[in-house]
Amino acid sequence: MEFRILGSLEVLENGHQVPLGGSKQRALLASLLLHANEVVSRDRLIDELWGASPPDTALTALQVHVSHLRKALGRDLIVTQSPGYLVRVSDGELDIHRFEQLVAAARGEAPAQAARLLREGLALWRGAPLVELDDSFARAERARLEEQRLAALEQRVEAELALGRHAELVPELEGLVREQPLRERLRGQLMLALYRCGRQADALEVYRSGRRLLDEELGLKPDDELQRLEKAILNHDPSLASPVVAGAERPSIAERRRASSHTEAQVPPDSVAVIDLQRSRVVGHVLVGRRPVAVAIGHGSVWVANADDGTVSRIHLDRGEVITTIGIGAPAIDLAVATDAVWVANGSDGTVSRIDPSADAVVETIDLRGSSELVWNPTYAVDADDDSVWIAAGPHHVLRIDPTTNEPSAIIDVGHVPVGVALGQEALWVVTTAERALRIELHTNTATTEVPIGDPVALTAGKQAVWVSDSRGQVWGINPDTVTVRQTTPVGRGLVGLCATDGVVFAANNADGTVVQIDAQDGQVVGLVPVGHAPTDVASLDGKTVWVSIQSESAM
Repeated sequence: MEFRILGSLEVLENGHQVPLGGSKQRALLASLLLHANEVVSRDRLIDELWGASPPDTALTALQVHVSHLRKALGRDLIVTQSPGYLVRVSDGELDIHRFEQLVAAARGEAPAQAARLLREGLALWRGAPLVELDDSFARAERARLEEQRLAALEQRVEAELALGRHAELVPELEGLVREQPLRERLRGQLMLALYRCGRQADALEVYRSGRRLLDEELGLKPDDELQRLEKAILNHDPSLASPVVAGAERPSIAERRRASSHTEAQVPPDSVAVIDLQRSRVVGHVLVGRRPVAVAIGHGSVWVANADDGTVSRIHLDRGEVITTIGIGAPAIDLAVATDAVWVANGSDGTVSRIDPSADAVVETIDLRGSSELVWNPTYAVDADDDSVWIAAGPHHVLRIDPTTNEPSAIIDVGHVPVGVALGQEALWVVTTAERALRIELHTNTATTEVPIGDPVALTAGKQAVWVSDSRGQVWGINPDTVTVRQTTPVGRGLVGLCATDGVVFAANNADGTVVQIDAQDGQVVGLVPVGHAPTDVASLDGKTVWVSIQSESAM
């Protein structure tokens, strides 16, 4: 039997539609299918069928509707189980389940296979879902399903852009942006497709119209990723070129690394790789949440921020296994560990979460969106010690939080969007989109010196220097005493996360699936370990074992 809810409700048996009766019976079945193989209480079903004012006979009527559905579908399909009813659905029988399975299977696949799986999944959608249910009860479920559809659509477009199909995508993306004008990923994909078609001016106009709309509708600015894309288009950044030459699909990162190294460990996406530097190779991995973006170490654990899940995974440092997953309820994009807390910056949500490591739970969420001094303040990055928590926040501020009160104790204007913050031994360091590294004095909360630097991506502070990776593929070493650049190390485009230990700096290269090891004294590359897919951040406690967050190949 085949059940369809991605459109008007349909049940097929051997290819023929099964008559389902009147509107109440159809609504009842739709509600049960939304929670297939789970018990739905009688009270909830009555609410969903009759609303706030059910008739006195509602319970009897419900039992009658269940009886009629059993006659249509078979007596064993709908089971009476306290406190309500359950519909039995086998694997592959319900369209939303098949859709979710195809989307999950596409993650980590090469672009051609990912696009095929996603097209197959999206073809299951026949129109607006759950039309049988009353709006007051179905609104949230419709919104959830629609978000799943749009996310899969964006994932499919990403795969097809990787296949060089930008020209044929432009008309479709133009229509999608008209339908979803506030959806920034679709807008960015249209900008990229137009740019690859030689239409730079049109791509920039798509950005400008989106910026105006966000400002007028929500009082917001485009997110950081869209701003970086606009800048890359203005600069004709070579990284925006189509990855496909003469119609041939580019090999996946894993395939390229296998071709050059027979020793590569197969690390799946959405995991944390474990590197043993004595052997210069990956020795294991730990599966975490979707799209891990940041890692930090403390309290005997490795902490991982998973942006798409809105969770933080806690990995036991010795056992190398996830011991708990903590829900943040927001797109966690950075984290920092202090003696009695783990702090999480929640990106566009404009909040910072405080996790108590002894409770494995969020104990405080600090909302930074309501301050009159900060009109638009997503939280980009965080660092912390026992005295203060430092937050890089939009549009051009760094906030200092007092951990004893969880309240801001200082708001520092840094002039432009702060990309990252890092606590050094005597100062806070900030890098901004103005291609500057700023030194902020801890005792005065003021920026005293700035260093011109390449378009920054990541920042870390070590004993020998402050280190910055840029979008052009260099790692900059800044002398913290003289506040001057002492060296630059060309590594290759795609550098993202950094960490520094005694004598060694590690850089995650998102583009070629490697972790680069740099000598902190002379800035020379002394090692390179392939991990595959798209590493995003690195952390090390002793310089001997390195933990690396890994996204899928489609990560930017």
